[in-house]
Amino acid sequence: MIDVLQEWIRAHGAVGIFAFIAVENLGVPWPTMLAFLVAIDLVHQGQLSFIAATALCTGGHVAGSCVGYAIARAGDSVLMRRLKRGSGMRKALERLDRWYASHGQITVFGARLVGQVRPWASFAAGLGDVRLLPFIAWTAFGSAIQVAIALKLTDVGFIIWDAHPQLRVAMVTVTAVVFWGIFVYGAGRYLRDRHRRRHARRS
Repeated sequence: MIDVLQEWIRAHGAVGIFAFIAVENLGVPWPTMLAFLVAIDLVHQGQLSFIAATALCTGGHVAGSCVGYAIARAGDSVLMRRLKRGSGMRKALERLDRWYASHGQITVFGARLVGQVRPWASFAAGLGDVRLLPFIAWTAFGSAIQVAIALKLTDVGFIIWDAHPQLRVAMVTVTAVVFWGIFVYGAGRYLRDRHRRRHARRS
């Protein structure tokens, strides 16, 4: 699955990177790191500068976030009702509500740096009183920082990969364990919550 996604991004180049990151910001649980890997590869090939790669990935984050913000602002839609039933979004919204109460609109910036709530922060902002322009500004600022750090770490990973072939198996193993661990955990939580909802309706 990971190989298929990465090959799709690679085949579509800059458009694939942008689209993949944008969709992830709508709560789709796939690894944004794949887009960063392709972006850094394009940097190494001279097709993108590091600044251009950062701007491209940041643009994907902002675009996806704006779509999520608009969906939430639209109000009581079928999609929003379905999203709210997910345990991940419920917990993220609860945490974000507390952050908004304490820190106001700067929460939009902080949420971009926290992976567990980042995909849902846009929906929370749309449901709340955050105005569009501050939302875009804080989202772009926070996303640019997060993207620059992630791309630099990915670049370092490439250097280690080339310089230390003996570590490649360990790097692949750790990456696979982390990704599939998160995926399995999320799927388990979803199935458990779904079972509880069905049991509650029956009783």
